Amino acid sequence: MKYNVSIFFLLIILVILSCNRNRLKTDEKELTKQILTEEELLAHESSLREQREKQLADSLAKLPKGFRFEEQRKADLQRPPVVINIAESLENIAELKLSDVATDIKYIRLEPVPDADLPRNQRYKFYLMDNHLIAANLYGIHQYTKDGKFVRTIVKNQLTGVNYDEKNNRLIFWNDYTLIGGGTSVWGRGNSLFYTYNNFVSGERYIMEYDCSKEQTILNIGFEPENKNQITGLGKVQVDLNHGKTTPPPPRKHQGMWSTNPEGMYEQLGNFSPERNTYMSRLGGNRMWGVFTNQGDTLATFAKLEQLKNYTKSLTRGTDYGFQYENRGNLYFRTDFNDTVFQFVPPNRIVPLYVFNLGQYKVTKQEGVDPDVNLDGKILPQDWAETKNYIFMTFTKDNYDCPNNRKNKSVKIYHALFSKSSHQMQIVKSDPFDYEAPILVNNIDGGYPVWPLSYQVASNGEIMLSLKGSDLKTQVKSSGFQKSAAPADKKEKLKQLAISVSDLDDILMIVQ
Repeated sequence: MKYNVSIFFLLIILVILSCNRNRLKTDEKELTKQILTEEELLAHESSLREQREKQLADSLAKLPKGFRFEEQRKADLQRPPVVINIAESLENIAELKLSDVATDIKYIRLEPVPDADLPRNQRYKFYLMDNHLIAANLYGIHQYTKDGKFVRTIVKNQLTGVNYDEKNNRLIFWNDYTLIGGGTSVWGRGNSLFYTYNNFVSGERYIMEYDCSKEQTILNIGFEPENKNQITGLGKVQVDLNHGKTTPPPPRKHQGMWSTNPEGMYEQLGNFSPERNTYMSRLGGNRMWGVFTNQGDTLATFAKLEQLKNYTKSLTRGTDYGFQYENRGNLYFRTDFNDTVFQFVPPNRIVPLYVFNLGQYKVTKQEGVDPDVNLDGKILPQDWAETKNYIFMTFTKDNYDCPNNRKNKSVKIYHALFSKSSHQMQIVKSDPFDYEAPILVNNIDGGYPVWPLSYQVASNGEIMLSLKGSDLKTQVKSSGFQKSAAPADKKEKLKQLAISVSDLDDILMIVQ
C-alpha cells in the first residue's frame, strides 16, 4: 500500500539523510589526513561504511509502513555529466596500442582447486577485493590470496541440464536445467563478499554474505537428496529474496534449450545490495530498477522512459541490451536504448554520469526492436568498461551484432577509447568487418590483446583478464608475438611462463 505523505515529511527525511552524508564527508576529510598506512585506510573506510549503514537503518526505521520515496533523477551540480560525443568523433581514428593506456602487466598463476570433481575447462570471472581474490564460474565460487594461493571453496554448484561447449565457448541450458549453488554475480565491501544463491529445486533465492577474513564452516556440508532445502554455500543469509514465502517452482518440460557465452553470463547483475539495509532488483515493463528493504517493502522504483508505442508485430529483435556493473560497492547502469550512464545513490536517486551524443545515428527503441526497420547509418552502443583514465567502448554501425549479421558482413563493429582527462574519443584503427581483430595489440610484452568488459575492471582501475595456460602457449607461438616490437626481455619472460604452465592452468592477467 502506498501512503500519501506530506511534502514536508518527505523533505525532513531527505534532509536527515543529506545531513548524515555531509557530516560523514567532513569527518572523512579530517580523518583521512591522519591515515598513514593502507591498512588504516581500509579500516577507516570500513568504519565509515558501517556508520552510513547504521544511519540509513535508523532513518528507514522511522518511515511509516508503506512509505515510498519518489525517484530522483538529476545531475550532481558538483559533478555534471560528461558528454561522450560519438556522432562527431567518427573520423577521429588512431593506431592505438596497449602501451597508450597501460604501462605494466602482471600474471598470477592460480593454484588448482583441490577437487577432482570440478571441471577445469572454463575461464573464471575474477573479483579483486581489498585483501582477497575471488574466482567464480558456472561450477562455483572460490577464494584465493592475491598472489594466487587457494584458500577455500565458498560454494560448489550442483547442476543438471547444463553443458559447456568448449570449442565454441558456449553454455547450453536445457529448458529444465537446475542449479543449487552460487551465481556469478559477486561483489564485495571490505572483507565481506556478497553472492547470489539459488536452489532451483526448492525455489530458494538469497543474497549471501561471507566474511573472507575468517575461517567459517559451511552451513550444511554435502548434498543430501532428502534435504533439498539446505544451503550449500559458506556465509550467512543477508537477504531472503522470497521473504519467507518460498515455494517450489512448477515442473518444466525438457524440450528446448538456449545458449550464451560465459562472458554474457558474467556481465549480468540481476540482484544487488548497495548496503546491508536494502537491495535492488531488475524490473520489467515501465520500470527498470526497484529498491527494497530486506523485508521486501518497496522503497523506490525508477521509470523506464524508453517504451514501445502501438507496436503490434509478433516479432521483435534484440539489438541493445544496455549494461550494468558494480565497482567499489556502487551500481552503474545504462538501460537499453538510453543514452545515459547512471550511478545509483541509496535510497532513491540515480545520478547521470555520462551522456552519449549520437545525433543522427541514434536508434529509438521503436526502431531497434522492429525487424523491418533498416539500421543502415545507425549506431548502437554495445560494451563498456571504465578504468581510472579511460572508458573502453564498442558500438555497431549499419546493423546490430548477431551471428547471421557477422556471417554476411552486414554489421560494422568499432572499438573506441574515451579519455577522461581530455574528454576526447578516439576510434581504434582496424577493419570493422574483422570481428576477431587483436584489439588492443599488446606491445608491452607481446602477449594477449586487451579489450576489457565492464566486469573485468577492479576497484582501482586494474584490468583483469582470465586466461588459460593454453591461451599463453598459443599466443607465444603466434606470428603476432614473433613480430611484436615489445621489449625482448619481457617477451622472453612471457615465453618462459607459457612453457611452465599446463593447458588447463588458470592465469589472472592484470593490466595497469
